[in-house]
Amino acid sequence: MGYFRIGQKDGRYLFFDGDNRPFYSLGVNCVWNPILDTPGTRSVDLVRKYGGTDRWHARWAEEKLRQTASWGFNTLGAWHEKHYWGNGIPKTVEIRCSRYAKKVNHEWGVGFPDVFDPSFAASIHKAMLECFYEKGEALLKDEGLIGYYTDNELHWWGTGGKWGSNDPGEGYNDTHLVDDYIDLPADAPGKQAWVAFVRQRYDTIEELNRAWDAEYAHFDDLLYIGVYRADRDVLEELKRAFLGEIAQTYFETTTKILRMYDPNRLHLGCRMVGTGTPKIVLEVMKRYVDVISVNFYSFDLPLKWMADVHRLTNKPFMVTEFSFCAGRSAGFLYNTNGARKVIVKDQKRRAEAYKNFVELAAGLPYVVGTHWFALYDYSNRSGLIGNYGLLNADDETYEEFAAEVAVTNGRLLERIIGGGGMPEPREWEKDD
Repeated sequence: MGYFRIGQKDGRYLFFDGDNRPFYSLGVNCVWNPILDTPGTRSVDLVRKYGGTDRWHARWAEEKLRQTASWGFNTLGAWHEKHYWGNGIPKTVEIRCSRYAKKVNHEWGVGFPDVFDPSFAASIHKAMLECFYEKGEALLKDEGLIGYYTDNELHWWGTGGKWGSNDPGEGYNDTHLVDDYIDLPADAPGKQAWVAFVRQRYDTIEELNRAWDAEYAHFDDLLYIGVYRADRDVLEELKRAFLGEIAQTYFETTTKILRMYDPNRLHLGCRMVGTGTPKIVLEVMKRYVDVISVNFYSFDLPLKWMADVHRLTNKPFMVTEFSFCAGRSAGFLYNTNGARKVIVKDQKRRAEAYKNFVELAAGLPYVVGTHWFALYDYSNRSGLIGNYGLLNADDETYEEFAAEVAVTNGRLLERIIGGGGMPEPREWEKDD
């Protein structure tokens, strides 16, 4: 069995499948059963609609696959149903390596892991086992599996930073994440790693005091302090270097453990969000990932930033989330998260925005795909709310939007790789 790889053809980056056919990824995120995600928000009975308790879920899944293919998509993006594992359809999988690790902050309810804590490696192993246990056997044998994301939207800019849309501003050198490590208690591995890092830079506490213009009695004093008396420029240089250590530990650990479970598939990164990831992190990241994956909620793309990052990393980009949401006209007076930045007036305008965005992305020779968020609208009062979907909460298609998306996707694939949507799914059977 062959595996997807990254290559170039006629001056542009592309995926190439196991048979060496060029592939440009147009995906949909969250092709999953929405019943439990948005309880009490739909009037349609999906169990009854798709044939009763015995077979309804399989029929639902087959119909959603047919629909996404009819709209010109050729990839199941992150967070799709495990029902599809083993069927040969191109797909990407997010493992969420940091899910169970101790955190240095709790931004957006996700938080950034203390990568120096033993719980970090344990979290990665637990997430891997959850992914590859039982149905994961089919995933490992799936010829359509493109690769894995190790996390989603890690906040490399820290609590005090900004994720950025089209202009990173100071984000190129943002060290607020290091401030989060410095704020940890003295017994936290992340705080101890920081102080050990500082000690490596100075032979004695007197040397540190001269460099910092400080008066500390012992290096261990730094364990119990969250705000330092120190020359700003000297401290910032140290913080930037330590941010590199954080990134090195994150990518080295996640990559090593991922390769224990699957050494063959592409490493699709940690799904950055916006332009806020500092340059030092990108310099480390390039040594481990095959693709720079990033989520954008904007009407265009940060072209200068993307060009700079591509020159720095020599890696292709994939836009792993984007969306445009009608507000009032789709019944959403209240919207959360990314939807707030991309509200449009109606479904026709959604289609126009979709076309403009994916064509802009496809015009960049280092972009290998765009993944739409998401299959369904969200109306969960404890989570997302907004007209993200190709389908509403009652499993009804936004026909005007979806029809134009299908036209756009078809033309785009024809232009880039000469056509080609989703292949026919195959049934997976265990070996005897």
